[in-house]
Amino acid sequence: MGGMLDALHRLQEIETQLGRLRREEAGKARQIRNLERQILRIDEDIQRLEVQQAARQTDADQFERDVKIREESILRHRDGLLRARTNKDYAAILTSINTEKADSAKIERLALEKLGEVERLQEEVVSRAQQRGKTEERLAACRQALQDYRDQTAEEREDLGRQREAAASELPPTALATFTRVAGKHDGEALAEVTRLHPKREEYACGGCNMTITLENVAALRARDEIQFCNVCGRILYLESPAHKNA
Repeated sequence: MGGMLDALHRLQEIETQLGRLRREEAGKARQIRNLERQILRIDEDIQRLEVQQAARQTDADQFERDVKIREESILRHRDGLLRARTNKDYAAILTSINTEKADSAKIERLALEKLGEVERLQEEVVSRAQQRGKTEERLAACRQALQDYRDQTAEEREDLGRQREAAASELPPTALATFTRVAGKHDGEALAEVTRLHPKREEYACGGCNMTITLENVAALRARDEIQFCNVCGRILYLESPAHKNA
């Protein structure tokens, strides 16, 4: 490789190390965001369950009030039995009492069903709350892990940052801008080595996308210290020099 391509290669090596640190940090941050979203969903579930629980409790309370009203009505009807003057009046009052009892029994069953739903919903609320607590513990651990990682890698980041500035200063502004643009498209991997596909044939491929590289590109890399792009993925091509292979 020529001087400029060699400088690009050094910059790529530094960028690769920085990219590894960024990806590991991003992975830890992604875990935190996922857990935060889980907690939000749990909170929404708890809120929904509590609304349902309150509605079921309101229904149960209303049914209990209805039962009490019918019980009071039955007592009044029983007093009426004592005052009935004819068999017909007595029979009518007795029929009313039996109807009230049947209605009261039906409403009591409905009230018990609603109270059962209230209890079930409360159990779900407790379960979700326990799940939230465990998720909060995981979230706290992940936040601590991210902070620990940042602390542990701070010196390495600073050192690589200085190395990157030094390597970038060796490049013409246009070459550095090209590297930055291509790296942005390929997650930091701006360069790709040209690999020979067959030891006896002049056949080459891009190490980034594995697509064929023309002989014109290969010849240009051998003859001139200038940037050549893969026609498929757009990465900057380079030929590995013996010095790099033996390093």
